[in-house]
Amino acid sequence: MSISVNERRAFLKQILYGGMGVAALSSMQMSLLNAAVAQSSSASDYKALVCVFLFGGNDSYNMLIPLEGQALIDYQMTRQNLAREQALAIFPESQVVDGGIGLVPELMGVKTLFEQGNLAIQANVGTLIRPTNKTDIINKIALLPADLYAHNSQQLTWQRGAELNQNNTGSTGWAGRAIDLLQSNLNAPFIENVSLTGHNIWQSGMNTSAYHVNADTVDSLRIYKHHAYASIRKPLLEQHIYGTVFSHPLAQSYNHVVKSAEDNAQILTGDLSLLAPLEIDIPSNNALAAQLARVTDLIRLGKQQGLSRQVFFVGLGGWDTHNNQIANHPKLLTLLNDALFYFYQTHLAIGAENEVVSFTMSDFGRTLMPNGDGTDHGWAGHQFILGGNVQGNLYGILPPSTLTHEHVLNGGRMIPSTSSEQMFASLARWYGVGEGQLEDLFPNLQYFDNDIDYFAV
Repeated sequence: MSISVNERRAFLKQILYGGMGVAALSSMQMSLLNAAVAQSSSASDYKALVCVFLFGGNDSYNMLIPLEGQALIDYQMTRQNLAREQALAIFPESQVVDGGIGLVPELMGVKTLFEQGNLAIQANVGTLIRPTNKTDIINKIALLPADLYAHNSQQLTWQRGAELNQNNTGSTGWAGRAIDLLQSNLNAPFIENVSLTGHNIWQSGMNTSAYHVNADTVDSLRIYKHHAYASIRKPLLEQHIYGTVFSHPLAQSYNHVVKSAEDNAQILTGDLSLLAPLEIDIPSNNALAAQLARVTDLIRLGKQQGLSRQVFFVGLGGWDTHNNQIANHPKLLTLLNDALFYFYQTHLAIGAENEVVSFTMSDFGRTLMPNGDGTDHGWAGHQFILGGNVQGNLYGILPPSTLTHEHVLNGGRMIPSTSSEQMFASLARWYGVGEGQLEDLFPNLQYFDNDIDYFAV
């Protein structure tokens, strides 16, 4: 049985607006609904890209730490009261680390994924316009990102994948631009591009924008919710939205947006209600894991609906550890660890481990030198890349652990040895962006010699 998108939407609206539950459907209606949901059951070349944004600036130099020898001594002297102990040793194939290196105990699940070869660590990566060094920065001849240590500007620079308005990218992000490049159908289902943590530039393109959902609910119109007269308001409002003909162009446009949002909310609510639950417990009291659980559901729906590409944006706040870092940072790392490990188990459960890649971004790294019981805004840091097709390893150059090194600025701010655009280019290439399009997507990529490939066989 075949069914058009419009027929499917009308049918779901009829069910949901009529207040009919799935259990009340006749066998004929259920077969029609199953056909609607299962159309194009899987894409031949499906891929999903998931950005995990750590809002505030993760102190990743207290995430991956030396194990012994002079590197450990330097680390302890520099980090002082913030120095961590009892790291879990990892053994990257890409390089020999003098004295060894390890992940802090809160990252046991991440360590397991690394050992399985499913998680890569990109060391010392940050926003760059050109390769730079300490001398050029001191002499003020280096070309640096604007407002380098400001939260809002650096969040935008990471998400934009470019500096300010290069190549007219000012109001767009690199995921949105990638969708623009790859999208052959401008009427693709709205779950192609979904944010679970509010508005962001990363998902905004010229022809695409993110659909927003919550981890636990799909919002519909709020005007008749939680109100004593909701049962009276709702049909009146729906009659106004769906039955009124507006003459003014602005009113027509606004009404179209409202109707589309309400239609999409009703359709998605129905689609999600038909998914069988996975037999994997979501980590409790973990907002990030809850977001990723919803992402897994949306991936299942995307594959059912024949989508070939999806992008998702999730996030976790609290990483601006100016104070009480020694207590708060391990708690945040535990949430991140448990969420990423859980998310990969859901990949395995739905057979999508080679079709989904998730990665972390954060405003910036933090200073090596404490400011008391916390750290200040820095520059470079470490990021994770996770997926079944990822070649788990340590990429890039590990940063120095002493404040006197030529790659360390005042207060212990690390100069990136890898550009964020180099990291993004590998992810975009896996997602399907062609080599000839990468420099259009990332304007500064041409100035960096070394390609990175997290997916090389």
